[in-house]
Amino acid sequence: MGKSKQRRDHEQYEDYWKITAQWTDVYGQKFFNALRIIINYIDANKAALQELDDGFEDSELYDRLQVKLVEAFDFQGDIEDAKITARKGINQFVKLGFVYPMLKGYHPLAKKFINTTDKEEKQILFSKIFYESSSFASGVTVDNRRLNHMGFLLRTLDKNKELSENDIQALMYTDIDLYPNGYMTREELDSQFRASEADDFINRKYNQKSHLISFLKRFIDLKVSKNPTKIYFADDPDIVDDEYEGKYHCDPIKLRIHRQELLDESIRIYGEAVCYLEKKPYKGLRDSHIKAKQECVDEGNEEQAYDVNNALLLSPNTDQYFDKHDISFEDDGSIMIGKNVDPSVRVEFERMSLDKEVLTEDRKRFLEYHRRLFQIKNGES
Repeated sequence: MGKSKQRRDHEQYEDYWKITAQWTDVYGQKFFNALRIIINYIDANKAALQELDDGFEDSELYDRLQVKLVEAFDFQGDIEDAKITARKGINQFVKLGFVYPMLKGYHPLAKKFINTTDKEEKQILFSKIFYESSSFASGVTVDNRRLNHMGFLLRTLDKNKELSENDIQALMYTDIDLYPNGYMTREELDSQFRASEADDFINRKYNQKSHLISFLKRFIDLKVSKNPTKIYFADDPDIVDDEYEGKYHCDPIKLRIHRQELLDESIRIYGEAVCYLEKKPYKGLRDSHIKAKQECVDEGNEEQAYDVNNALLLSPNTDQYFDKHDISFEDDGSIMIGKNVDPSVRVEFERMSLDKEVLTEDRKRFLEYHRRLFQIKNGES
């Protein structure tokens, strides 16, 4: 009896980080086609899928989707082998966070991902979906979405600054439920790697480790070097560390995605990353929040801290004035200058304004909030 229990525990352990993939190029046509087919199928059968709980795995609804993918991709083998390949593809989208288990729906950003033709926007959307919703313990017939493995990995990276290929192996061998802090320390990573080696883990999971690393390469703000493999955040060295060290009680990974989204916006508008006020490509540009991060958290609206419209890309110097409400902006982009700004600096600011291209309607709403605080500080209300 004891041997049977040991075997079942080991089999469950093998499923902690299971990241098989049918299509690894998330910007490729096959990935795009498969996701579109699945999303359209969910939309066309939404009511029936919502009602179907027990027996999903053997249901006609699930079988029909497999057949659609077999026909679309001409999977080889007899029909049953081809369906196995189709199920592997569907499971991939569930594990990455695009599609919900039992086909109960899909991530709110999934349609936007397949509809955009802008590669930079696709990368931002993939990063948000992968970080927020990926669950390698889930599948189309298994719902373990409470286990967010990508979030665990990136928080571990954030704490350790870089991860090696051995560290990825250690993470894949780990039950993240056993780490209530949501990340692993250097000592814990080294210990898990030694255990995985003793268990001959990587010989059973080598392809899955390669798939995981291939998806990490697609994540915004991550760099993966070779010989040896090192994974690290591609930070500008001039970025102030407290942006990402918990000072504002915000999610450090979402803040990184937020910053990159702002940089991409600047590149779309100006052709390069520039200060929105001075129009110069300074080093260490800041994603200067219009409504402070801590205020968003205190009000229970933390997601506002990651809204690209709740920020301006500013030089470090200009950011200091904006952050302290010594300058603000009207809806037409004209600058408002406070009483504490030195006359010599005022002369420079008076020549500047925000361009209409950055003044989205959502950003104007945040600026209205910022103006109120500017007016209070400068005795104008």
